[in-house]
Amino acid sequence: MKPGNQFLFLPLGGLGEIGMNLALYGYDKAWVMVDCGVTFGDDTTPGIEILVPDPTFAVENSSNLVGIVLTHAHEDHLGAIPYLWRRLRCPVYATPFAAKFLRQKLSETGLEKEVPIKIVDPGSCFSLGPFEMEFIPVTHSIPETQALAITSKVGTVLHASDWKLDPSPLVGPLTDMSGLRRVGKKKLIALMCDSTNIFVESKERSEGALRKSLSKIIEGCKNQVAVTCFASNVARLETCFHAAEVTGRRVALIGRSMHRIYNTAKDCGYLKKWPQIISENEIGYLPKSETLMVVTGSQGEVRAALARIASEGHPKVVMERGDTVIFSSREIPGNERAIGRLKNQLAKLGISVISDKDAFVHVSGHPTREEIKEFYGWVNPPLLIPIHGETRHLIEHCKFAEECGIPSTALVENGQIIKLNSRGVERIGEVVTGRYAIDGRRLIDLKGEVIRERRRMTYSGVAVATVVLDNLGNLAANPQLSTPGIVDSQVLDKEIHSAAISEMIAAVKKLDQNSLLDDEKVSIAANNAVRRIIREFVGRRPKIEIHIVRL
Repeated sequence: MKPGNQFLFLPLGGLGEIGMNLALYGYDKAWVMVDCGVTFGDDTTPGIEILVPDPTFAVENSSNLVGIVLTHAHEDHLGAIPYLWRRLRCPVYATPFAAKFLRQKLSETGLEKEVPIKIVDPGSCFSLGPFEMEFIPVTHSIPETQALAITSKVGTVLHASDWKLDPSPLVGPLTDMSGLRRVGKKKLIALMCDSTNIFVESKERSEGALRKSLSKIIEGCKNQVAVTCFASNVARLETCFHAAEVTGRRVALIGRSMHRIYNTAKDCGYLKKWPQIISENEIGYLPKSETLMVVTGSQGEVRAALARIASEGHPKVVMERGDTVIFSSREIPGNERAIGRLKNQLAKLGISVISDKDAFVHVSGHPTREEIKEFYGWVNPPLLIPIHGETRHLIEHCKFAEECGIPSTALVENGQIIKLNSRGVERIGEVVTGRYAIDGRRLIDLKGEVIRERRRMTYSGVAVATVVLDNLGNLAANPQLSTPGIVDSQVLDKEIHSAAISEMIAAVKKLDQNSLLDDEKVSIAANNAVRRIIREFVGRRPKIEIHIVRL
């Protein structure tokens, strides 16, 4: 599809969900992609840690894709590029910090020298095909976050996905109010705006205020302290370094991604005034009251550093009764159970757990209703399209915008092609969207057979039987049966196993001579026999595989 003189908006991810942000804007036969992010797997995606948007539409139109523009360096905005770029093959435009972080990610997939990355300074303007682009600095939890003004001959769209209003952000500048006012005075036709905190009324407290609170809490802890937060939250790293300094502790970073973001920040000129961090090996040689660990795993990720510490499986870090873990982050929807399990593991070890429900230990990087209303006043959008939120967030944001006097709102879903103009929006089409899973070195459809069968095996187990027949179709030996996830090897379950074997033998012997020479008919008979026994004894319907071997 080649856009003509219409200004089009097509989200492929990030609407109706938190994470996996990917938006396309089209005009004059060209498309530009804004962000290309990931989200993370959960209990419903066995064996899968990373999910990316279905890129089919963008791949089919890659010859018209003039570039990918990154608003900032969070995984949910750039993390899919290492997995999707080989299909898209276009330049990437990013600020120095986002570019540095992306190169480190690309090195993990062998693309660090292949992807053309164009550096754009924060607050700069640049041309991209038929579009005029302008970065507008906004405050967020990671340096160099930018709102993006996209201008075509039809008008200007302001894409403001992640931002907040913080009077003392510690890392990076204040949100550029004058730049936003300037964009609002252009021929602005739409504002795409962050919806994450639309249910929060009052203005979020600042990172500067959090610094004081976190320092005071850590000062009151007698033993070892670990703060867990998003590794990409450079402002929080700054806060932790300050807290360590004023409480007489030395900082250790635990987790690979924590070191990656720290090194990126240092290379880009951030975090330079703080003393050198100590290694994991040094922690055990210092008094417990003199260390502060900043640890990955705030969302309960099973392979992250904090989960390994809680399960007493970390090779170098041990936490014990009387120590404290501070969760300096919010729970991403969907992660509540995993985080709860992690907190319970820590509690069993006698470790005190402090979260934002107990004390002032976290501030969000996203705007509340009060901040959004103030933002509206600067840009005066004629049309509000909420982005970056689950469906309930987007619906509430539309209601709030109407209460604030915004002339028009539009609730848009992933895959809808929206025509933008000064008169509002028009839905002119729809494309297939979805999610792909990163499974080792390949992309697989989340709705496909692989994940479907994994879910089935996870919930109901699997039975694998081998039936050996001679050249006449007679059983050459008793069938072999393996039932992981269904039958225990203990004595009580041996009855089930024996019954299933006996039922298979009986089912095969009932077949006539022609059927015995037909692998498919033998397989169906054995399958039905195993299924009957398992349903009778266990009450489940597992996945069943029958292998026929003929001598």
